[in-house]
Amino acid sequence: MSFLDDEFLAEWADTGHEPLGSVSGTVVMKTAGGPDGKVAVSLIFESGVLTAASAGTTRGADLTLEAPWQLAADVVRGNADPARHYMAGDLKVSGDMALWLELLPAWRAAGSLGSPS
Repeated sequence: MSFLDDEFLAEWADTGHEPLGSVSGTVVMKTAGGPDGKVAVSLIFESGVLTAASAGTTRGADLTLEAPWQLAADVVRGNADPARHYMAGDLKVSGDMALWLELLPAWRAAGSLGSPS
């Protein structure tokens, strides 16, 4: 299993997750530089819980995050601070900034986005 491959996404979507505050919306994460080249995944949050993770982009996503593959893996797993990398310009954010400002502190407090190891 590799970060963001089909097996990772299936396990991620099927794992019980602690709520990340009360955030609801669709987040698209785009990465480049990994074993599969450019990869995009869609994450759906409902009342703070990650309810779905799937390959590809979702039309009308509320928030888009872009980062190099290794940084995205580190941030999702809680090994890197998303706020620090956002401020440094390594993690690009576009879309609903209110959703980002709601997701960020909950994500930082949880330490990860509930991803499998």
